[in-house]
Amino acid sequence: MRILLMADTPANPDSGAAGTEFQTVLAMRRLGHEVDAVWADGLPHRIRHGNLHYLAELPFAYRKRMIERLQSKAYDVVHVNQPHGYLAARALFGRGALPVFVHRSHGLEPRVRESLRPWLRRYASKRPVLRRIASGVMETLLEFNNLGITRYADGHIVSASLCGDFLHQRYGVPHDRIVVIPQAPPGIFQTAPATAIDARRLKRLLYVGQYAFIKGPMILAAAFEQVLAKHPEATLTWVCDKRHHEEAASLLSSQARERVSFLHWVPQVELLGIYDDHGVFLFPSFFEGFGKAFLEAMSRGLVVVASAEGGARDIIENGRNGMLAPVGDVAAMASACNDILDNQGLAMDIGSHARQTALRYTWDRVAQETVGFYQRLIERKKLT
Repeated sequence: MRILLMADTPANPDSGAAGTEFQTVLAMRRLGHEVDAVWADGLPHRIRHGNLHYLAELPFAYRKRMIERLQSKAYDVVHVNQPHGYLAARALFGRGALPVFVHRSHGLEPRVRESLRPWLRRYASKRPVLRRIASGVMETLLEFNNLGITRYADGHIVSASLCGDFLHQRYGVPHDRIVVIPQAPPGIFQTAPATAIDARRLKRLLYVGQYAFIKGPMILAAAFEQVLAKHPEATLTWVCDKRHHEEAASLLSSQARERVSFLHWVPQVELLGIYDDHGVFLFPSFFEGFGKAFLEAMSRGLVVVASAEGGARDIIENGRNGMLAPVGDVAAMASACNDILDNQGLAMDIGSHARQTALRYTWDRVAQETVGFYQRLIERKKLT
């Protein structure tokens, strides 16, 4: 199969959306498919403002690059990251012949906004009126990208069932044009031997992720405070960009700060060692398109205590291979942690099941399911 993949992300295996696209390309090539990729360095970025870039530059750039490639080579599939490829999709719409156009979403912005709205009211300070007006105008304009991609794309790939349900319910996309394909942890996290949680590791809690409102850092801090009230020997390692360490620390009481270590980003090999030095992984996000970090932790046999959001909601069976808490529920997250810290046998059992689960999620599986979806779309288009 000949595939043209375009993503306004760097070719970086270590990051979120970028890593997903990069690893998918490598896996599809391992299956023998011919994949040509256009990354961020092959797209213009004259407009520095992110949303203005998505509105006024990227849709035209995607269409231009696609047309250039199609003039020199025939493809079976054009796969574009995020809804800003709607002009490219429209250029192919109604042609009847190949290629099929596939939209890959890593988190639908309208669902992000709906998910965050109640938590912003509770935790965020009000922005100035003019900024709120400007944001509202920009959201309205960017909605044309969403409307366009849901009208013109032949198919949509998402990583979590909540996003698939949203596409169907909000935009009326038929179920047979949507596929949910969970992501995967790095291969080394699966192949490196993992050891069972011991008493020392059990008291060591871990968080790995961006410091951003969407990730619920205030929920993390408050839950850890409640864990400390019952288990004063517990510690937390907080891995995020070093620029945000001071702000993250400000969420904690002086007593809790003494029990928290902050680390900057590290390469995957070093990150593996950090996972293996901890027993419980906290993942309190308000929203996730998928959220690979929880699956990384599961692959190393940690007990994940996560919000019932994104990929965690789909993959974790509460009490068997991890623990789920209602989104934003500090008490529930802290209670789940305390239950684990009180019972090493339960922690070892959940950790073992977590690793067994995570081993089933590989990038080769992602590629196989992606190509299978392509094939179904191709067969459907040939019949129309």
